[in-house]
Amino acid sequence: MEWLSRILSHEPTVLALSITVVVTIFIFAARKAHVNHLAKMKKIDDSFNSK
Repeated sequence: MEWLSRILSHEPTVLALSITVVVTIFIFAARKAHVNHLAKMKKIDDSFNSK
């Protein structure tokens, strides 16, 4: 449990690192959703243009 007390003693650093990780994961998820949305919109647009 010594490692845990060492981590918690650096609380601001751990908090900043945790927030950075969460924001980074959110950015990657949002980008993936946006790319998927663009692909679906292109597929729909192509289906209308081919007629």
